[in-house]
Amino acid sequence: MGGEEHNHRHAVQNLSRMPHGGGIIMRAAFLTIAFLGFLSLGWSCSAFAQVWSAEVPETAASLSVPSRDHRSSVGRGPSDVTQVLRDQDRVNAQLEPNLSVLQRWYGLKDHLRDAHNLDFVLAYTAVYQRASEDIVGGAQGVRLLLDLYDYLDLSPPPGTPTKEAAGGIAELAGSWTVVGANSPNRGSFGFSIESRHKLGTLIPPQNLFLDAGAYWPTATAFNEFDLSVLELYYEQYFADGAAGFRVGKMNAFPIYDYMSLKNPKTDFLNAAFNLNPAIGWPSFAFGVAGIVRPVKQLYVIAGVHDINGGPTRGIQTFFEDKEYFKAVEVGWDSEFDFGNGNIHVLFWDTDRRSSANTPGSRGFTIGGEQAYGRLLPFFRYGYSEGGGTPLRHLVAGGIGLKGVLGRPNDAIGAALSWGEPIDNQLFVDQKAAEIYYRIHITEQIAFTPSLQYVKDPPLNLAENELYLFSIRGRAAF
Repeated sequence: MGGEEHNHRHAVQNLSRMPHGGGIIMRAAFLTIAFLGFLSLGWSCSAFAQVWSAEVPETAASLSVPSRDHRSSVGRGPSDVTQVLRDQDRVNAQLEPNLSVLQRWYGLKDHLRDAHNLDFVLAYTAVYQRASEDIVGGAQGVRLLLDLYDYLDLSPPPGTPTKEAAGGIAELAGSWTVVGANSPNRGSFGFSIESRHKLGTLIPPQNLFLDAGAYWPTATAFNEFDLSVLELYYEQYFADGAAGFRVGKMNAFPIYDYMSLKNPKTDFLNAAFNLNPAIGWPSFAFGVAGIVRPVKQLYVIAGVHDINGGPTRGIQTFFEDKEYFKAVEVGWDSEFDFGNGNIHVLFWDTDRRSSANTPGSRGFTIGGEQAYGRLLPFFRYGYSEGGGTPLRHLVAGGIGLKGVLGRPNDAIGAALSWGEPIDNQLFVDQKAAEIYYRIHITEQIAFTPSLQYVKDPPLNLAENELYLFSIRGRAAF
């Protein structure tokens, strides 16, 4: 599976094939109108919002969409290189003067940025996850598990299914501005280099959902591959930053279906709340994406991406195989005294992947969030047809809270989800929930315990409930 971003494009091949049908546009229009009405009702309750924003610590950062200076970025998501660098700049500004070692480190970074327009971050993230059950059912259960690993292009683990997994991600990400460093019409190269690996267990955490019998990942992004250049692209902006494009090897996940809390390295681990398994995502691959902002709050993002790429692959398949993921997203960034927000609708289409015999698919997602001081409620609905993804419907929603117990950077997230498989006669619907508490030991180091609950895991032949406990640590400098 590909990446953070990792995808379900290698969906189970024996799932039902759905007709192309024209009802998708009507469903999208209806749900967009309904969701706009829902958010408008909430936004209109300014008295309610003021209650929640009254106790906001002055040092607490907002959980809502990024500031205006960064909202024109093609990569809007919190795991994108540009947003990770933005977060590190904020950390640098809050450093205590007596932290001499870190001061020298950040002094070096400041020099490289000021003298050479080069900015970067080094980080390491690790997670341990344990499930209450593994997939059971004798020979039938083991055979089903092996078939699923084969369908999803994963290497099966040795021996019997396991209940635990641990893994880590070492990363170097950065940006080198070569045109207009102090101008909104900047041009820059972005890069991301990562190694993802197991930490003493049979499988990496991203694979554990299969051994437990769940239907989508419970630890997105924590898969396994050697040190690789995941992203290397050029990005250029025009018209005072109101339009721009990105071209090269990139990750599509942070570009589309914006959510502030969808970074699996820092916030939700479950794919329903970060990846969105109702989208036929490409992996890290060559692509072209652009953004246009006709007015301050309205934006349109569109792109074409290779679906045969991967962390350790080059860019040639974009030109040779000519099988693509196409996407168009239209969104609105709101700005209120009590917090910023976003609402968007994403339409996507994935070609049939001949090398893996994966069918083409298409669908849409409607999502949004609106901050009320420290609170950030969010919602997502995804629809897919064609059989190229495991889900036909996904509904997910939850809330984030920052500034817990007077600690400005600590955060709590809680969310619920429901997913209907493409073949709803073969597999039952799955319900899942997750709650986490991110505790910052320092500005740079955080630990995040979390608990997930899965109701009616479709791939587990004996259990109708799963619990998954995780502990995650991250250090970024």
